[in-house]
Amino acid sequence: MKNFCFNIKPQYVKQTKTKGKFPDGKGGYKEFPLHLVQKRMKEDFEKFTDFTIITAPTGTGKSYAFPFPVQNSKKQKHFGGLRDGKKALIVLPTNALIDELHENFTGTFKEIKIGKLTGKYITELQKNDVQKGTFTRFTKILEISQQNDLIITNPDIINYAMHGGYHKYKSKTGRREFQNFLEAFDYIVFDEYHLYDESQIANILTLTFLRDIFLGENRKIKYFFVSATPEPGLKDILKTFNLEFEEIIEKIVENKQNARAIHGKLEIEIHQTTKFAQLIENRFEEIEEQIKAKRKVLIIFDRIADLFNFSKTIYEKFPNYKIVKSTGYASKEESQNDLIKTANIILATNKAEVGVNYEVEYAIMQPGKFYRNFVQRFGRVSRGEMEGKIIVAVKENTSFNRLKKNITEKELAYYDFLEKAKEAFQSKKFYSEIIPSYIGEYLWCIQNNLYTKGNKKYLTKGNYSTLQEFKSNINKLEFLKNPKYYMRFNLFQNIDTHISKLKNNHKDGITVISIIEWWEKYKNTYLTFRDNSKIVEIYDKALDTNLSYSLEWILQYKEIIGEPEIIVKKENYEIVKYTVGEIKERDKDLQYEISTIPTFTEIPCILHYDDLSNDRKIKESFIRKVEKLKRKYKKGWNPIDKQLENLCEKLLDLSNTFNRKRLKIENIISNNQFL
Repeated sequence: MKNFCFNIKPQYVKQTKTKGKFPDGKGGYKEFPLHLVQKRMKEDFEKFTDFTIITAPTGTGKSYAFPFPVQNSKKQKHFGGLRDGKKALIVLPTNALIDELHENFTGTFKEIKIGKLTGKYITELQKNDVQKGTFTRFTKILEISQQNDLIITNPDIINYAMHGGYHKYKSKTGRREFQNFLEAFDYIVFDEYHLYDESQIANILTLTFLRDIFLGENRKIKYFFVSATPEPGLKDILKTFNLEFEEIIEKIVENKQNARAIHGKLEIEIHQTTKFAQLIENRFEEIEEQIKAKRKVLIIFDRIADLFNFSKTIYEKFPNYKIVKSTGYASKEESQNDLIKTANIILATNKAEVGVNYEVEYAIMQPGKFYRNFVQRFGRVSRGEMEGKIIVAVKENTSFNRLKKNITEKELAYYDFLEKAKEAFQSKKFYSEIIPSYIGEYLWCIQNNLYTKGNKKYLTKGNYSTLQEFKSNINKLEFLKNPKYYMRFNLFQNIDTHISKLKNNHKDGITVISIIEWWEKYKNTYLTFRDNSKIVEIYDKALDTNLSYSLEWILQYKEIIGEPEIIVKKENYEIVKYTVGEIKERDKDLQYEISTIPTFTEIPCILHYDDLSNDRKIKESFIRKVEKLKRKYKKGWNPIDKQLENLCEKLLDLSNTFNRKRLKIENIISNNQFL
């Protein structure tokens, strides 16, 4: 097993002369010097442009800068107006991070009312609500938003609301309700934005554009994009739309004078190996030494299945220590924060990249798929002044050789190391040129959802058409006059118009009914921010726990025990519960029934496991199916066939952005006897 070792120097964040009050750890408060990002948020909020990009490494306390504008406004006198002081919305990528930040902020900024919005939390409120008959989820979201000064939420809830999901099948739909949500805030922070892909960044930018569409030019909201590993492509996108932005970069220094430690000295070992489990086993003695010295151990796997397979070994080796899995595969009722605080050994996956503060000094890890994954994992260890050790298992011989060639020093600075690592590990490509197309799609879908069920316009007070207002305000936005935006917007409009004509002229045909159902399901994929994996209820017999998880993953990696149980059955949907056992070898014989790749028959499109391996293959599958339909209708003699051929020509253009998020998996076909 090839390996080499080196050290990374301690790193410090430069402090300013401005001070702020924070908990002193003894139940009281003490003034501490602020860092640059904290100082700017505290003193210069009114001077910021509409868009600000903040780069600050893990451990610099950037999150604690977010509430300062709200806190400052509380100290000012307000006369009249709709509310007292400024209000903020913080958007985080995971619920674990939301829970942690909510807990920390509640203890630190006691003069601010701080609320959180997660699906789990809203469901708990719904269960406890006395007037269950009148409870609606979005009413509760608005209530929480209006009653608090600062809200912490995830992008999934915002996306669902933005696309009218809470009102899609009600008598009224999105504009007034989402406007009320949007106008509750003076600034919105997107933290850890580097984790979002192109379509998700486009989704976030669409939200920023809705400020002017719904609220007008006189109601400004400031937007902050924050990350430890920034995505340079974001700046290109803002420039493309002629949007003015400011960039703040937190300074990291090696001199501890007038600075605070954010990472202690690190001892690094890099190993080239495909046998990660063996590498861990070789360190069992070292792991035990760490635990006996009252230090936690963090082990990060690339794949959750590998983690589960290895967990038996580590449980047997360390039966007297508390071992916690931090993977997302856990009961909704479990508090991961509480479990991690008392753990001796933490087994984690990519959840560790944006998870809670693990407070570890010793880690063994796989680097992740991309460079950004590696940086986030690396930053979890030895925060503050703690010295630590990190052992990295690199699979690819090429990456290992590049690292070894680049790192010739026995000791180097943290940022110098990251630059050398960047050359060795693969960087995820960011396709900024496709983002305007996504924005065009999102804006059309939002406009389309301003109709009620039955295609009747929802009129606001004064009988002014919301739809016409939306269209009018879109046309006023200069930065949306990008050809890619218009082309995509018009493509969706043309497809929708074409299908409406088919519906009016041939409404009883089986093919037309199938087309209408397909288009409705395709549009519904935009209600989810991530992908459209089929989520089912699980009882894991091996772990003796109940949870919700992706059926696709369960069928690939878990043994199904007995017949699935239907626990809820309604007209439009059912909730199925599976009992599962031990982990198994990955099942690659699965087949997937996909309803968003058109067949225009009652027979669904079937894709195999390999077809879903990446977005390129998914796109190719879509093109093959549509081209086959086009050839079929081109040979047809029926008058409707020419219309269907023209429709297929338009659908081929959808392939430009057709990826995993557009897949609606209706069913998974397995050789398992119980399915």
